Amino acid sequence: MRSFSYRPLFLLPLFCSLCSCALFQKKPETHATGYLADRGVVRIWQHTSSSNYTTLQTLFTPFDGSDESEAIYHWDQDSLVSISKQSLQGPENSFSARFSRQDGTTTFMQQKYATSRQPLTVNELELAKFEAQRVLEVSRDLINGRVELHQGRRLSAQQVEMCDGTLVQFHFTNRENQRLSGLSQQSPDYVAWIEAPEGEQELLMTTRNLCQQQPNYSKK
Repeated sequence: MRSFSYRPLFLLPLFCSLCSCALFQKKPETHATGYLADRGVVRIWQHTSSSNYTTLQTLFTPFDGSDESEAIYHWDQDSLVSISKQSLQGPENSFSARFSRQDGTTTFMQQKYATSRQPLTVNELELAKFEAQRVLEVSRDLINGRVELHQGRRLSAQQVEMCDGTLVQFHFTNRENQRLSGLSQQSPDYVAWIEAPEGEQELLMTTRNLCQQQPNYSKK
């Protein structure tokens, strides 16, 4: 009988530990944000899984109409584990690097052009890692400041169909409506803007389908 009476007490800490894990497991978080940089528009999507694995994707659209570029970063806990960058139009130009989760050493690195491939220099690699950390800090600051990115297809002078199908009101200025009307003569026009406690700001107007560029983390 004595051994039986101790058995529930032995199992109790394990049971509580399992319940604690289930109750306090971090929920996945996804945020979309962005800002106007000196040379173009930066759109950012940050997703952190329940296991604290963070994916950060950025799209840079230059004001001068040159090629858009994409960068994707991955962190496991606080350790940077991969970087990939590529040009989305024009000649192929990509960059990729992977790092050990244990000690951060480089396990793979390559810069790829249309006709050649070559390893990265130490300076290029360190600059890319510095940029990854800077982008993560910018993203966190924008999220903490409640700067939210919205994008979708304009239906009328004051209405936008978001990428998830919901309809929202956005108060375009007369100048913005004139620009969008010019785009509409060719094909459907898409808009991206940010919303913050201070107000709204238009980021991008284009005939490209912005919703196709938006990552989907719903299954992650």
